[in-house]
Amino acid sequence: MDDHVSSTPVTVVTGPAGCGKTTLLAEWARRRGDRVAWLTLDEHDNQPARLRAAIRDALGLTDAIPLTEPAFSSAVVAAFDQVPASVCLVLDNVHEIRDAEALASIDLLTRRPPDRLRLVLLGRFPPALHLGRLHLEGRLREVLPHEFAFGRGETEALLAAHGVELSPGDVDLLLRRTEGWIGGLRFAVMSLAAGPAKPDDLLMFAGLDQVVSRYFGEEVLARHPQRVRDLLVATSVCDTVSADLAGALTGHPSPGVVLDALERTNSFVSRLAEAPEWYRCHPVLRAHLSAELRRSRPADEMPLHRTAAHWYHHNDEPAVALRHALRAGDDQLTADIVEHSVLQEVLREGSGRLRAVVDAVPVHVLARPQVGVVAALVAMDAGDVAAADRVLTGLGGESLALRQDRVRVLHATALLRRGRFDARLGEALRVMARTAAGRGGTDAEVAALMNRGVAAMLSGDHAGAEHDLVRASAIARQERFDHAVLDCQVHLAALTSASGDILAAARQAGEALEFAEEKGWQSHFVCALAYTLVGVQAYLRLDDARAVDLAGRAVLALGDRPDPATSLAVSTLDAAVSFPTAGDPRAVVGRVREQWQDVAGRQVVPPVIAHIAPAVQRIALRSGDEQWASAMPEQVEAMFGPCGEQALLRAVVHTHHARVSQARKAVEPLLAGDLPALAVPTVVDGWLLEAVLVDRSGDQRRAHEAVTRALAAAEPVDALRPFLNAGKPVRDLLARGAGRFGRLESFATTTMTALPAASTASTDVLTSRERDLLLELPSMRTTEEIADSLFVSVNTVKTHLRGIYRKLGVNQRRDAVLAARRLGLI
Repeated sequence: MDDHVSSTPVTVVTGPAGCGKTTLLAEWARRRGDRVAWLTLDEHDNQPARLRAAIRDALGLTDAIPLTEPAFSSAVVAAFDQVPASVCLVLDNVHEIRDAEALASIDLLTRRPPDRLRLVLLGRFPPALHLGRLHLEGRLREVLPHEFAFGRGETEALLAAHGVELSPGDVDLLLRRTEGWIGGLRFAVMSLAAGPAKPDDLLMFAGLDQVVSRYFGEEVLARHPQRVRDLLVATSVCDTVSADLAGALTGHPSPGVVLDALERTNSFVSRLAEAPEWYRCHPVLRAHLSAELRRSRPADEMPLHRTAAHWYHHNDEPAVALRHALRAGDDQLTADIVEHSVLQEVLREGSGRLRAVVDAVPVHVLARPQVGVVAALVAMDAGDVAAADRVLTGLGGESLALRQDRVRVLHATALLRRGRFDARLGEALRVMARTAAGRGGTDAEVAALMNRGVAAMLSGDHAGAEHDLVRASAIARQERFDHAVLDCQVHLAALTSASGDILAAARQAGEALEFAEEKGWQSHFVCALAYTLVGVQAYLRLDDARAVDLAGRAVLALGDRPDPATSLAVSTLDAAVSFPTAGDPRAVVGRVREQWQDVAGRQVVPPVIAHIAPAVQRIALRSGDEQWASAMPEQVEAMFGPCGEQALLRAVVHTHHARVSQARKAVEPLLAGDLPALAVPTVVDGWLLEAVLVDRSGDQRRAHEAVTRALAAAEPVDALRPFLNAGKPVRDLLARGAGRFGRLESFATTTMTALPAASTASTDVLTSRERDLLLELPSMRTTEEIADSLFVSVNTVKTHLRGIYRKLGVNQRRDAVLAARRLGLI
């Protein structure tokens, strides 16, 4: 206030009843002493002569000042040209002045005030003066209503001043319910101080506190005519209201004018910042109005909810429409909204706004097939399998054969969606095949095609999956079913990864994530798979920081959703990126192993798994879980059938046990193309393994050829990770072959530069005998003593030690122990 009054001739202070504006100004005036003249106005001051006399007396001017205009304003100005010190005149309750002539006197003083007179206009809303011009000229400052709202610190101070102790959660609740309105906080604190109670128990928040109700009646509602009060009471059934909705609820001829006036006069009605054509009541006032509706017009409450339900249903807001239909107790209207609008909303926005309200639909309404199938889809979109099962069980199965096409299509769609949760899709696909998938309406067609496409992908029918997902995406775009568009985009990206092109898949997934961010859906479950696809590409490119970030985002988006396919993809990537820095590497391996075993024998074909299966096997071997590493080829075959990944994993197991000839024989079908790989990096891994094995046998020419083949496979998808995992032997081969890679020379140089000169990774991991020896290294025993305890010769121990040092990238016993502990090997 000091800054405002010193810098401009006019200051306007406005705010609703009970916001503390008068208290603020009174304290400020007391501090400034006799330099402030205070005049509290009322409705009687609409008499111009009375108002001018009151202003004259408040300023201490003589009776010689005329009480007619323009002489009055000129005389005041002339009088203040002669005074030695400045004076500030506060006109309190200035909103009470409505008479045009009375307002003209104030207007003249504000437009050409003397240098030594400052005006402060204090009221619930600005008076009808020419304030816009003053604002433009920089001669006016304002203290606006939002500046009076209490924040958390002020609320806690208020509570402490009254000896009230609340938990942080209760303080948050109090602030949400009052929105920082000081009057509401004051009423609440007085009630809390009077006895043990929680903010949630206060009667004022239910509109039943007599003191608060009387305050609203006297200070807020009494100022408005009965028709305005009736509009406020009727519209209290809605959280927010537009002019059109208010008109439907009340029959008022100009509800927009009323709502606008209430907002402009700070009558506890405000516009929504994100939708200025919509208004909302302050929560405490709305609670009072709702209680007044139940008290004075009980027969109107359900019809008002029914009217609101019809209005929102007609305006494509099914979540709100459904809530009002339930409050109205109208089963038929509830069923109509669920059947005709809810699925479209799920396809547009997801189930977020619908889930809780659909859960409230009565069981006997859910028993209607056209309602139950949609409710089941909503539950499954939210990840609640138990709720979906209850509804589907209640519907039965065979009886639906006699129902309309839409119900049969949606029932089959719900079964398909349900099948994804336990990865058993065969029967659901057969049920869908018996329906007319295009006859249930556009929303049913999109839902059916999308879920059938995902099921086909998980079942290995990639051509069928692409056909359905592309069609579903095209229709969804046309109908603006944006959430369905995102779902299709992500699964088409996963389908691209199934073809082996992780680079294109990551690009498609990245575009899907950009779309999700535009909509604010980046934390939605469907994005977990998209983050994983982009994360795998980052992992293969050795962009570890980005891979870790994306894996973390995927884990958060996945949450606790029971979706085996996506869960397996997410957990596999997360294990691969977190293993090197994990405090407990064995726990990381244990978690992903459990995930792999959980889906054994079910229809789970997340194609992204193929890209990092070799990396997962490698960390299993590094952690000492040789049993699982050996079982992985069979697990991969169960997921994908015979494939190049299976051959590679089996070859790695043979290599681990130093069975070189068996390893080369196992990997040969992959290298010859007899067992096609699902992922390009698998081919790269296979050729690098071949290069290391033949180089050990002394065949440098074939080793160089194998490295060249690996480079040729890796270059199109920028797959550097296999070279890092292959370790120092491959880096040495790259260095030795420099200048002889032809068109791949540039990529070979890039690859070698990306690899650490002293790589600690290796195609080999510790053998069983080496691990036994490793456990002995932390002891103080000598080599001879260790050899004796292991029943081997000293030379054998030294040979094993050299293998350990080479594989761990160290040169001495102490460093080997430190590296092994870091990797969780001991």
